[in-house]
Amino acid sequence: MGQILEFEVAFPTEEKLTVEQYLAGSSRQMILNVAASFLGFKNQKSKFNDNKEFLGMYFRTENNEFANQVYDRIKGLEKKGIQIGIINTYSSLRLFEYYFSKPEEPETQTQAELEINLFKAYLALNSEFTEKQAVAFPSAQESDEELNIPMVMFCMQYPVSDKSNYDIKQIWATQMIKAIYLFSFLESHDKTKPLLAKFLAYFNCPTWQDYLKSLLPLTIPAVKNEREAHIDIVVEDGDNFERSCAFIEKLIILENDELDQNDFLTTRAKPFYKVKDGIYRVIYNLFVVEKIFKGVYFLLRDVNKSLPKAQKIKDIRSFYGGEFSEKILCYKVMESIYSSKCIRFSGKELADMKIDAAPDYYIRKGKNILLVESKDFLIAANKKMSFDFKIYEEEFGRVLDYEELPDGKIKAKAVMQLINSIRRVLKNEFSADTDYHYKEIFIYPILLTHDHQYNTPGFNELIDFWFQDELLELAKEGLFIHHIKPLSVVNIDSLIYNQVGLANEINLHDVLKNYQENKKIKKKKKRNFKSQKEYDRYLEEYKQMRMSKLIPFSVFIDRYFHENGLWKLPPLLDLVAPELFKEEYEKREATKIKNSTRR
Repeated sequence: MGQILEFEVAFPTEEKLTVEQYLAGSSRQMILNVAASFLGFKNQKSKFNDNKEFLGMYFRTENNEFANQVYDRIKGLEKKGIQIGIINTYSSLRLFEYYFSKPEEPETQTQAELEINLFKAYLALNSEFTEKQAVAFPSAQESDEELNIPMVMFCMQYPVSDKSNYDIKQIWATQMIKAIYLFSFLESHDKTKPLLAKFLAYFNCPTWQDYLKSLLPLTIPAVKNEREAHIDIVVEDGDNFERSCAFIEKLIILENDELDQNDFLTTRAKPFYKVKDGIYRVIYNLFVVEKIFKGVYFLLRDVNKSLPKAQKIKDIRSFYGGEFSEKILCYKVMESIYSSKCIRFSGKELADMKIDAAPDYYIRKGKNILLVESKDFLIAANKKMSFDFKIYEEEFGRVLDYEELPDGKIKAKAVMQLINSIRRVLKNEFSADTDYHYKEIFIYPILLTHDHQYNTPGFNELIDFWFQDELLELAKEGLFIHHIKPLSVVNIDSLIYNQVGLANEINLHDVLKNYQENKKIKKKKKRNFKSQKEYDRYLEEYKQMRMSKLIPFSVFIDRYFHENGLWKLPPLLDLVAPELFKEEYEKREATKIKNSTRR
């Protein structure tokens, strides 16, 4: 774990001013340009992770002495073993949002002065971030002792992990596949046809294929961006100029928009801003790519509010999670990776068998049983950004463990539902499949999530902690729990992206077995320490070891597949080409048939 360069660290003898004070009399356009450029840095392997490289790029020759003083201070800290970073996504987004809504004002600062003052303003935003993050450590100490280290990691990272720890190409691929599934669902479901029609009318697109054809070219530069700078979308002159501009302008942030700073909801919804006619700048590449699929739900939610009462979908979040995320996405993905030589039932098939409170998906391959609970949920943005364990414990507990109802009854959620399913399986009361001996089977409980924000170190440990607590209750009932694996939090994108290898090379339950083996912690041996220094060194090594075990499944499977040569490109083009470019695809296929006939 590195440390963000704070104002107080860089300038220990200087009084910190407000961002507004530093940037008074500056060019709004220049500040927005800088913020967009910082947000254009790669989140992985950026050349600007090298502080010398960044400072050399940012400061002009005139400010060399100032830049060298900052660099010397950074080097002094790094000699003590503290890794220092300057740029972080939170501060870059805050800088953009802070200045976007401000009007232009007379420029009184020289370019050289603004360069220094903007740098100081940025470090002030870094300090703002670390002040918010400081809540994490004391709040995490309120957790069970076993969870202290995982919860420090989780609370510190969760509010920003999804905006920092991702693979943009993987996000693009999985967003694309999920979007095809989503629009096909909206088109085929009677209840959602009016919703899709109103959505397409808003964007002036006759079909959803046309919508994606208009959107996808806007996402490609956000994925490539080899320059690590701001990205401009330039609409070429021609017959489609006005139509193309009108489409993009549905996705641009306006100066009079009220900016919701909780998790940057406004810039997520509108990830472009207009530079001038025909030129639009990307605010943040991740938010642009997430418009392919993730952003569609929020647009649909807003469109749903404007539908006539008879066509409006009641409780659209629950409908979307149940009818699409579970019954379409979860089912199709599980079918694709366990296609044959196994016993499998979807939640709908189990419900049709009159099996109450069944898992969302059940698979048995040999002696291995997978119990899947699919949960497509979101935490309120203001609570997500709290860095507070107590808030997270309450919110995730209510959504994923159990909920206390007003009448005093308990409503089981994912953890309790998995426990109830395990109880049935161990007692041979799961009527859909009883051809096994309970002592010979291995059970893999899976919480299937639908958003990569839960791929945060420590999250799996929290959910499994609750699961292990409930598992002890099954032991008290006399049930054989020795072959029940720890609960694994699996993001559905990991299965989509690695589906070829999971279908043809290695079973998901084998990957989960390796994952849980990798997470195991050796018990601390009793030792006699000769000095406080020796004890401190041992404690630090133990903490580092514990933190290394907090790897999310999504990271583990990606590394595992690449290291073992198991990864292959998901059948993305096979899925996209027929659906997205239907006319062109059919013409091409017809040409192939003609050519083969001629031969």
